[in-house]
Amino acid sequence: MKRTPMKRTAWPRRKPIDPPAVMVIGGRMPGMATLRAKASMAMIAGHVAAIPKENAVRSEEYRRLVAKLPCKQCGVAGYSQAAHPNTGKGAGLKTDDRLCFPLCVDRPGVQGCHSLFDQNALYSRESRRAIEPAWGADTRRQIIAMGLWPDRLERIE
Repeated sequence: MKRTPMKRTAWPRRKPIDPPAVMVIGGRMPGMATLRAKASMAMIAGHVAAIPKENAVRSEEYRRLVAKLPCKQCGVAGYSQAAHPNTGKGAGLKTDDRLCFPLCVDRPGVQGCHSLFDQNALYSRESRRAIEPAWGADTRRQIIAMGLWPDRLERIE
């Protein structure tokens, strides 16, 4: 059953667009041109180096234990969640759960430390990279000291 009296036409197929030539402006390559140049060089070379993926351990039981601890930044209890370190991860990837530390969440009238920490509002990126491993190690020590480390989870130092 036709819905319209008009005759159907096929859309013309387009030819694939070749990437524009890489332009060098003042001795420097613009951002997108640089990416295109690297991609085309990899295609010409015939190989693309794969980035090794880390097999991050996931443990909901451990994340729940971390969330029961008070916030590492402000010390408030009862509003924490497991915060993953921001270093060593990519788009859509989380780091190992055993590296988590507790930070408080947003609540009515208060912006939590977790969102502030992720937005670099509390520390500079360099400072944060130094703090994250220390807080993760301290969190692991606390959970071990309380005798709550999950049986099926391998320990890391």
